[in-house]
Amino acid sequence: MLEIAVLLLFILFLFLAIIFNFSIVLALFANLILLSIYAYIKKFSLKEIWNMVFLGIKSAKTILIVFSLIGMITGIWRLSGTLAYIIYHGTSFISPKFFYAGVFIFNASISLLTGTSFGTSSTAGVISMSISNAMGFSPLVTGGAVLSGAFFGDRSSPMSTSALLVATLTGTDLYNNIKNMFRTCLIPLILTVITFQIFNLGIDAKVDRHSIEAIRNIFNFNPLLMIPTITIIVLSIFKVNLKINLIISITISIFFAAIFQEKNALEILNALIFGLHLDSEAGKLINGGGYISMLKMLLVVGISSGYFGIFKNTDLLVGVKKHVKKLFLKFPDMLVMEIMSIIISVFSSNQTLSIMLTYEMARESYEDESKLALDIENSAVMTSAYIPWNIAGSSPMEMIGAPIVAVYFSFYHHYIVLVNTIYSIIDFRKNRNQ
Repeated sequence: MLEIAVLLLFILFLFLAIIFNFSIVLALFANLILLSIYAYIKKFSLKEIWNMVFLGIKSAKTILIVFSLIGMITGIWRLSGTLAYIIYHGTSFISPKFFYAGVFIFNASISLLTGTSFGTSSTAGVISMSISNAMGFSPLVTGGAVLSGAFFGDRSSPMSTSALLVATLTGTDLYNNIKNMFRTCLIPLILTVITFQIFNLGIDAKVDRHSIEAIRNIFNFNPLLMIPTITIIVLSIFKVNLKINLIISITISIFFAAIFQEKNALEILNALIFGLHLDSEAGKLINGGGYISMLKMLLVVGISSGYFGIFKNTDLLVGVKKHVKKLFLKFPDMLVMEIMSIIISVFSSNQTLSIMLTYEMARESYEDESKLALDIENSAVMTSAYIPWNIAGSSPMEMIGAPIVAVYFSFYHHYIVLVNTIYSIIDFRKNRNQ
């Protein structure tokens, strides 16, 4: 009974923050206190509780470092002229008639090569949103197209860490899983392209040439400014550690900011921390970035990662697991998985934790490990992006400067979930009638 009360309060705090527009960071911190009180009632000492929280935060160390570097890279790309160069030339050859579908395909291609939604969003996504702003397209639909594309590879690329995690947890073959994922994503893929193209109909977008030319007058352009973005993609293909990859791109951009834009050390440091803020006409297209721009996400990840230690070391979720096993006997597998993974994503801060908890809850209800792997890919990997405080969706939106509600315009997510759930319901009814 106590466990149910704690979980209900946990969800209540988060929804109150959304309804009354409080900082989600405060709600997450309140929930950390709530879980700590629960652990204390369960006879854990304050020192043990602190160690649980500390180990949870420590497990997110890599994510925290990567987010810090991504914040810095978005700032220095702006100062060095890399982003301005891409915007200036990108608006010249992109067709407004196929913009949203083109953004989806562009980001899907990059994510398939790199296997990372964060890496795709911080490069192709930032570029896409900047061009979208310059051409007057909706940031909501563009944000959804970026996230859809970023998750195409995050789910299905051979280099995807989430795909590798699922294969490792389930003890299945990665490439067999990828074959199954491509088989089940074909219809959602086609529907996604069609949907984004429908959103494009009737839009008479025009490039804001005044702002574009203002950018041209502020920055010194050189084709070499493309190198920081190219290195990110190429090094990702060769599986270079993401932290090293980002540091290399930042270093090159610092060098270019000094050489091409003649910026001094103080201006470079300011861009790395606070981003770029121009008062001119070009500012609306190029401003943003910096370590500070990722500070909220760093707090979200840090605080909510502390939950994992408490979840792992207490019996908070044991009772829930018993009820989940009963649901699998009464309802289609994918329907249970989708609902369960969404609820789990409410409690977890990131996709990795969502995947691990979903696997832990579902594994005893599956006889076929390959089917379990596919169902996790079609549920936890995708649905984690729906939750505003889960970094799977909120971080890419933060990186590209899109409203958080843009995640609900990620039609690839919707179609993966919807189509595969429908298949599961049909199979469930067939088996029940036999």
